[in-house]
Amino acid sequence: MAEPQAHIVFPRTGQECQVEVQDTLVDATFRYDLPIRYRCERAVCTTCLTEVLEGIGNLSEPTEREKQTLAAIRAEAHWRLACQVSVLGDVKLDYIPITDPRRKPETTEDKTVF
Repeated sequence: MAEPQAHIVFPRTGQECQVEVQDTLVDATFRYDLPIRYRCERAVCTTCLTEVLEGIGNLSEPTEREKQTLAAIRAEAHWRLACQVSVLGDVKLDYIPITDPRRKPETTEDKTVF
């Protein structure tokens, strides 16, 4: 019997693939040359920061380490670290490179906004 499959789409680049449910996004990136870069694979470096455009409920819950790292960089609620995320169903994603301006919060007089 075939393993359950999930569909991953990167609308901005047009890339997509089918992966086995429970694969991590980094596993999928390795196999299908998806537009996610990664380095440490331990939720430390944030190289693999990814925006979930659709289907956030189709990803595994964040680990404590991932939560800590995302909080430290003041990540938005729909951002995840690809090295920590298992795919449970169909998702649409966008990779956020290290140089992407979305990573740098804009400051106003009284608070930081993204």
